[in-house]
Formats: sequence, C-alpha cells, structure tokens
Amino acid sequence: MDLHACSEGELNIAFPLMRSSCMAAKIMGVFYKEYPGVRVNFMEETYAIQEKLLLNDQLDFAIFNESRPHPKLAYETLLKEEILLVMRPDHPLAAKGQNRKNMRYPWMDLREMAHENFILHFPEQTTGQIALKLFEKYGIQPPVPVRTRNTEACVQMCMQGIGVCLIPETYIRSMYFPEQPLCFGVEESGVFSTLTIAYRKGAYLPGYARDFIRIAQENV
Repeated sequence: MDLHACSEGELNIAFPLMRSSCMAAKIMGVFYKEYPGVRVNFMEETYAIQEKLLLNDQLDFAIFNESRPHPKLAYETLLKEEILLVMRPDHPLAAKGQNRKNMRYPWMDLREMAHENFILHFPEQTTGQIALKLFEKYGIQPPVPVRTRNTEACVQMCMQGIGVCLIPETYIRSMYFPEQPLCFGVEESGVFSTLTIAYRKGAYLPGYARDFIRIAQENV
C-alpha cells in the first residue's frame, strides 16, 4: 500500500480574487493523485483579509499577487509572470507592435495608447496599481470606461471591442478564446508581478503541505 498517497488531513488556502479559476484545477489535478485523503478548502479573498486569516491561524496558506512582507510570515515564490497589454486582433493600433530581441511578445509603446479606452482593475489590486504607475511613467491619461475586479471579464470586454486591458500572462494561457487576442509587452525588460505563497513562521507543515507548495510551484 502506498502510505504516502493515503495520508489524511486538511488544507485551508486563500487565493487572490479570481486567481483560483486559472490555478486551482491544475494544482489539484496533480495534488489529488498524490494525496486523495487530504481535503482542500479554497477561498478567494482580498489581500488584507487573506493576511488577517493567515495570522489568526484560520488558513494554512495564502497566495498573494504581491506581498508586503510581514515579520510573522514566511514566503515562497510560485512564479514571476509578465503583465501584458491585450487587444483584439483587428485593433487599428495592433500593427504598432514591434518585435524586439529578447522579448517574448512584441513591444508596444504605451504612448500609442494615450487615447484608447482601458479596461482596468481597481487601484487597490496589483494589476490596477501597475497600470497607474505605467500611465504616470509614460505621461498618459487614457480614458477608463470600465473597472472590474474580474480579470476574465477584462479580457472578454476587450474582445468585444470596449477597450484594451493590462492583465497577467497566466490568465491568457488558461482562458479559451474563439479568436485569440493579441498580447504585447510594455517594457523592454518586461513588467512583472510576483506570485507568492505565505504561511506562518514556525508553523508545522506536514509532508502533504510541503508537497502542495512544490506542486503549486511546478504547475502554475
């Protein structure tokens, strides 16, 4: 009998808003095969609530888009992902993208987007903060007809022609599109967001908990 696979237990894990839709299935597809006896409870919360629940011993792990290190928490990197400019393939400015050496996506000068509608996350969300910093850096104030916390909704509205959006690469890789959107890098060195998994310093992590971190790092 495989005693490793028969381990029993429970994990309570919080994701940032909307993140579980593009991560949980891939992680659990592997984790469940190794630990079918471990029950996993996923929830989605804002950063502040995640951190509070973790510090109050109501969570085993919290996954953060970006984190302000707390002295009572330990952090491990899950991935570093690029923030991409996304638009419909027939967008009139699509041809402005430039292929550049060492860039995985064509580069787009954001100044070309100065008068384009942007569909943005709210400013307290990581990608919303990144967008505002980029606008300031490039000296633009584009119109923002829609804000939403839902990243998939951003892309869907983008594909309806409402505007362009800035979103993490992971979502593009995990979504299905009848017609593939165009993606652009917006800095020559790329603009990145770091996804981390946090737990209480000194907390006992059983083998299946450590393996959850490993599996998450390998499957996001």
